[in-house]
Parts: sequence; structure tokens; C-alpha cells
Amino acid sequence: MAQKDDAKTPAKKGSGPMKILLIVIGAVIMIGGSVGATLFLTGALTKHTEEAAPAAGAAHGGGSGHTPAAARLPPIYQPLDPPFIVNFEDQGVLRYLQIGMTALTRDKVVADAITNSMPQIRNDLILLFANQKMETLTTNEGKEKLRAQALEKVQTILAREVGYPGVEALYFTAFVLQ
Repeated sequence: MAQKDDAKTPAKKGSGPMKILLIVIGAVIMIGGSVGATLFLTGALTKHTEEAAPAAGAAHGGGSGHTPAAARLPPIYQPLDPPFIVNFEDQGVLRYLQIGMTALTRDKVVADAITNSMPQIRNDLILLFANQKMETLTTNEGKEKLRAQALEKVQTILAREVGYPGVEALYFTAFVLQ
């Protein structure tokens, strides 16, 4: 009978630890990718960048108070009803002005704040409208200047109430001058 050669071939040195190292590296990459994908898909990463955006805008004089995400939201048009009716005197003649306005915001909180702050808003705008001159109100430039002043008044009130201006624009929906 022939004897069997039971001698085993020598194992390659380092192959066991190398395999373990490769498995550990692969597992770390897979876990990291999974965590990153989860954060991305849940929006946790984008919330951080949106919070940093207003601070960066304010540092560069942007101060508009809305985030890029807010710019993508649909507009909310909040009427400032009823229309404003004021009398003002111009060169000894009593004049009449009726103005309808609507505010543009993209934030439901701001729309609610407009409704809740309506007495303050109406007071400040009535005082502004009653202090106008006929020659200013008959030109487009004068009307645009009045609209910008009204926007500033509304934004000031909302900044006190909700912490940021919140209104992007005010639009005339009626403008009657006699």
C-alpha cells in the first residue's frame, strides 16, 4: 500500500487578516453610505443649509428675511380689506383717496399675522395715505413710491410681531383719486 501524503500545503501568510480588513472597510463604507442616504432623503441635510442661508444673506446686506425654500412655496395673497378711504387737503381743496391693497407672502404664519395685526396695519397706512399730495399721487412714480412706503410700514409691524418682515410685496387692487 502506498502511503498518503498527509502533509498540508502551507497557507499563505497574511491572507486571513487581509480578508478581515477588507470586510471591515466594506462594512464601514456601506454603513456610511446608508447613514448619508438616510439624512439626505429625510431632509436633515437640507434643513441645515436652509437655516444657514438667511444668516449669510443678512451678512451680505440681503436682509430680505426669506429663505430659498420659502421662495419656492406658492404665493399667498392676503387682502387688506376693506379698502382704505382717506381725505386729504391739497392746496385748500379737500381730496378723496380710496386704495385697495393686497399683500404677497409665502408663509401661512405671516398671513395669519397680517390678519391679527390688521388694526396696527390699517392705522399706519391710513396715516401714510392721508399725508399725501395730489401731484405725487397722479404720477406712476409717486404711486410706486407710496406703495414702497406702505410695504415698509407693513414689514415693520410684522417684524415686531413674527420676528421677520415676511411680506414680499404690496399690490394696489384699487386706486381712486378725486
